[in-house]
Amino acid sequence: MAAEITSAERINHELKLSVAMLGELADSIEQWEEMTGEEQADWSLEWDQFINILEHVLHKAYKSRQMSSEQVVRYQELLSAIRDVSPNLSKMNLLQPRVSLAEVV
Repeated sequence: MAAEITSAERINHELKLSVAMLGELADSIEQWEEMTGEEQADWSLEWDQFINILEHVLHKAYKSRQMSSEQVVRYQELLSAIRDVSPNLSKMNLLQPRVSLAEVV
C-alpha cells in the first residue's frame, strides 16, 4: 500500500513544479509569436492547470497557514515572479491568477 502524500510534501511538490512552469513560461514568452495556434492552445491549457493549482492548492495552503516559513518564502517568490511577467500574460492572452499578488508579499 502506497503511503499518502502529506500536506507539506504536496506543497513542496507543487512549489517545485510551479518554479519549473515559470521557467517554461520564460521560454514561451520568447517563442510565442513563432508558435502555431495549436502550440499556443496547448500551452494555454497547461497554464490554466498551473493557475488552478496555484489558486486551489498553494494559495489555500497559504491562507490556512499550512505552509512552513520556508514554503511561505518560496510561495511569495513565486507570486512575485508571476507579477513580474503579468504584462506578458496579458499579451499572450493567458489566464491571470485571481490571487491578489500584493496580498501575499
